Amino acid sequence: MPNLTLSLTRVHSTRYLEKLLMRRVKKGPMIRTNCIRGTILALSVCLGVIVLFSSCASNESKAKKAIQEYMKNQGVTDLTMDSFFTSSSVPGKAYTSATVTYNFATSDGKPQREFLGFILAQEGNGWRIERNVSYTKEEQQALRILSGQK
Repeated sequence: MPNLTLSLTRVHSTRYLEKLLMRRVKKGPMIRTNCIRGTILALSVCLGVIVLFSSCASNESKAKKAIQEYMKNQGVTDLTMDSFFTSSSVPGKAYTSATVTYNFATSDGKPQREFLGFILAQEGNGWRIERNVSYTKEEQQALRILSGQK
C-alpha cells in the first residue's frame, strides 16, 4: 500500500510541474514583448539624455571658441570654462565664466591667472561676446547678471 501512495504522489507532483511549465510557456511571448518594450523605452530615454547633454556641450564649446577668439592677442596659454548658463527669460543670451592663464608670471613666479565673466549673445549658430561682467560660478548670481541686475 505505501508504494501505491508514493506513486500517486509522484504522478500528482509531475502533473503539477507540467501545469506550472505550461503557464510559463503560455506567458513567454507576453513576457518577451514587455521586456522588449522596456528595453526600447530605456534606450529612448538614454538617447534623449545624450542629445540633451550634447547640445549643451556644443553650446559650451562654441562659447569657449568665442572667448578664445576674443583673447587670442593677449597671450593666453590656457582657458578653462567654469560655468555656462542660459535663461528662458533672456532668450538668445548666456552667461559664462572662465579661468584664463597667461604666458607671463606673477611676482611669485607662477603663471598669471584671471577669473573672467562674460555675457554672450547668440549669433547664427555660435556666440559672440557682448560685454565683460563680474565672475561667478553660482547659477542664481549668473542669472541676475544676465537679466541686468547687479
